[in-house]
Amino acid sequence: MSEIAPDIKLEDLNFIKDKVIESKEDSSFDLVSELRLKSQQPSTTTDSIKFKTFCSLLADLAELNWTIEITRKGFEISPPKYIKSAEAKIKAKESNQKAAQTDISNLQDANFINRLRNPFGSKAKSVDVLVDDGNELKNLFEKINKIKNEEKKIEELKKIIKPEIQHCFLDETCSFTGIRLMDIWRYFRLTWSMPYQTSNARTMPFLVRNGARPNKPVIGIFQLVNPFFNNTGRNNFLKWDNYLSAVKEIKDKNLTVDELGNAFLKSVEKALSETRYDDFDLKETDIKKPNDQIISHFSKLTEKYRTQEHEEEKINYVKKIKIKTRKEVETSKSRSEEKMYLKKRSKRLSKLLFARKIFNECGLKKNPKRAITIMLQTTDGKRAMNIALEYMRQGIYSTQAADLNVCGAIAPYNEIIGGKLITLLSTSKNVIDKYNENYKKEKSIISSAVAGRDLVKPSKLLFLTVSSLYDISSSQYNRLKLYKKDFPKLKSDLVWHEAGFTEGLGSYHISQNTSDLINELTAKVKKFKKQSISGKGPSHKIRKIIIGLRILNLNPENIMFHSQRRRNYVFFHKKQKEMTKYLYGIKKVENFNHCSSENAITEAWMKRWLVNRINRKETLNKLKTLNSKTISCIFDKIIAEFPDKNLSLFANYNS
Repeated sequence: MSEIAPDIKLEDLNFIKDKVIESKEDSSFDLVSELRLKSQQPSTTTDSIKFKTFCSLLADLAELNWTIEITRKGFEISPPKYIKSAEAKIKAKESNQKAAQTDISNLQDANFINRLRNPFGSKAKSVDVLVDDGNELKNLFEKINKIKNEEKKIEELKKIIKPEIQHCFLDETCSFTGIRLMDIWRYFRLTWSMPYQTSNARTMPFLVRNGARPNKPVIGIFQLVNPFFNNTGRNNFLKWDNYLSAVKEIKDKNLTVDELGNAFLKSVEKALSETRYDDFDLKETDIKKPNDQIISHFSKLTEKYRTQEHEEEKINYVKKIKIKTRKEVETSKSRSEEKMYLKKRSKRLSKLLFARKIFNECGLKKNPKRAITIMLQTTDGKRAMNIALEYMRQGIYSTQAADLNVCGAIAPYNEIIGGKLITLLSTSKNVIDKYNENYKKEKSIISSAVAGRDLVKPSKLLFLTVSSLYDISSSQYNRLKLYKKDFPKLKSDLVWHEAGFTEGLGSYHISQNTSDLINELTAKVKKFKKQSISGKGPSHKIRKIIIGLRILNLNPENIMFHSQRRRNYVFFHKKQKEMTKYLYGIKKVENFNHCSSENAITEAWMKRWLVNRINRKETLNKLKTLNSKTISCIFDKIIAEFPDKNLSLFANYNS
């Protein structure tokens, strides 16, 4: 257990303690509701915002069954004990569902849901028509089950299920309903048993529609985003996490000593070439042959600019300076001179020049074997190799890897293992081509500002990642393997590999309400801007939460370590044996002609899973109960919480 002593007024602290005690003495007392009610009261002072924020945070933890005990100074808290069992999975799922429901129990989301279910206009149709009728599917499957010839079965199934993948561009609309594709995607995402969190990194949402059925109902949804860099389990699986893994690749004969040495040199050289330094009054020799003085200079500059960046943010807030949008930014060079990027550049240079200095001293270019042997025996040598690996990972994770942070089937297709189909379709040539097409000419905003010039980075995906919702093997991702030898129409094997676990650290259990209050608190106390800042990266939200927790005098680790590990999975777009050379930059991706079409993937899925699934009586019985009401009933309680007068059919998209 961890002891916490929140920085709130004594009377507020005692009030919360009284409520916690009451909840322990009276099982009918709803602590979560009481705390949420307090978190929604109007406030203007710093003390009142702190009180609201802590109430909301404690409600989040209590709702997810964290242990909360009273202490003299505050509380002792601990997350639910991690137990690897089916029962634990059920409890975790229930907790996540509560958190998800809490997050969307607000007027804005209620308005959004109501607008899509009850659209205004004679030509508009409800989103309900995009949910297929399970009973109709059941009747069709029963007829197919009577066919004895396997190939004829598959041909008939193709007449019922024909997936079409739609990239949800912001303003593109559905031809059947008139609803924006992005709104449709968001609607179905709100049915998930995990809170919905947006990302300010690369994001590509997709709908998978059934082109063989009336109105082309939604089979499922998925979304590609930038993966988190620091997933220890995944990086370890990729043999990419530290110098020991790199050296082991030599022992495993996946790399030669010369290849590894060149990969280290190339990583540092490339990162330096993409870092502006002409305004730091340096000589070229300072870069090519750095010394301790130069490295120390940049370390000091990093701290200087970090302080100046914070001061600049305060000034901008007080003066209410408008934050520039991407279009308003004149050049990458001008952005590179902002305090935030001066800090990024100086920090980056201090690390890269340190690595280059060590590589120079060890003679890595001339004699890789001798140099690596020397570096393995010193702390500085190990650090230098880890720096090179860091920028290798950074380069690929930023543009050539994508994470399926959303992936699953919509009723009734979830009952026929549609989740596996959606996951497999994310690897199709259509999706990979769309990703490449979308980003191949797009300037990398952060990298360009660091470089001081426009940079367009490679956009051809090397691999995909996904994490199961729970630690127990996921039925959706487990044994997700299709081999070309078994399914000849596939261009190559489709194999999702288990890749270790997440560390059970993050912010998924912190509700949107708490996050909003933390945003308000940091703006009040630290004078940070409330809106997202371009260049802060996908982890800016987490950093903001950490700042808010510290303002409350809470150790972020005590709050953000939720203990719910998640199982990682990785899909390689190249053969696993070849991946090392791509990860280490020795080979470049030329094309994806080896990627399979959605038709070939769908047929393989039908043969491998669907044929057997629709033969099960329990599946057919379940199917006949699934329809649009299965989805809409999820939202009925939320809609009912708000008086009709508060709901508007004209609520705008951003509401």
